[in-house]
Amino acid sequence: MEKLNDLRFIIGMFFGLAGAMLFVLSFFTDGGKEFGRSLNHFAGAGMLVFGIFMLWLSKRSE
Repeated sequence: MEKLNDLRFIIGMFFGLAGAMLFVLSFFTDGGKEFGRSLNHFAGAGMLVFGIFMLWLSKRSE
């Protein structure tokens, strides 16, 4: 319960989960295609990396 007071943990979980869902769904849908590539794929990967980074910062400060 103490983790919920750390804003880095909450932001990391949000971006991690949203990025993972967007990244996985980009393989199964045709939406978001621009210039032959799925923008959802890159946006999901970026959000996932940011979420992991925030979780790492949260874990490091313990």
